[in-house]
Amino acid sequence: MSAASARLVLPEAAYIDSYIDAVYEYIRAGHRDLWQPEILRANFDEYLQTLCDKETAPLAGMVPATLYWLIAPGGIYAGELDLRHVLTDDLRRFGGHIGYSIRPSLRRQGYGRLICRLGIEAARARGIGDILITCADDNIASRKIIEANGGVLKDKIDAGQGVLTRRYWVRPTAPTPQAPETQPAPPPMR
Repeated sequence: MSAASARLVLPEAAYIDSYIDAVYEYIRAGHRDLWQPEILRANFDEYLQTLCDKETAPLAGMVPATLYWLIAPGGIYAGELDLRHVLTDDLRRFGGHIGYSIRPSLRRQGYGRLICRLGIEAARARGIGDILITCADDNIASRKIIEANGGVLKDKIDAGQGVLTRRYWVRPTAPTPQAPETQPAPPPMR
C-alpha cells in the first residue's frame, strides 16, 4: 500500500468497516477515549453528521473546522485531519490550525508526512496564510513530519499538557523562480 496515492476525503459511510477497524487498533494501542466500536457502528450516520456539523455548526467553545479522512488505496481508512479555520487563544497555545492522526498499523510508512502536506494544501485553499501546527515536545515523529513540511519552530511553551508544546509556523512560500526559457537565436540578418 503506497502512501503517495492516498487522498483526503470528507467522512462518508462507504468507509465504515475500515474506520471501525481503525478504532479497534487505536483501542489496542492504548487510546481509551474513543467511541465503543459497536455503538459507533450502530449510530454511524449520526456520527458522520456530527463530523460534518463541525464546519458550519461547531459545538459550544469549538471553532469551525473541517474534518477529513485520509483514504489509502483499497478504500482503507489511514487517518484523519482536523483543519481548524480560525484560532482561539487556547488553539494558539495547543492545537493550532492542523491536527492529524494516523492509524497505528500504517505509521512509519509516509502517511503522516502526506496528511500534514495535504492539510497545509487544504489550509492554503481556505485562504489561511500562516499555519500553526503544534505537537508535544516528546513526539519525535510529529516533530519530523512538521519540519519536513516546512514547519519552523517558533518556541516551546507549557500549554498545560504535562509536557512542553512545540509550536511551528508554516509560512506561505514565494513562488520558485523559473529559469528563463531558452529561445533559439534569431536567424542572422542578411
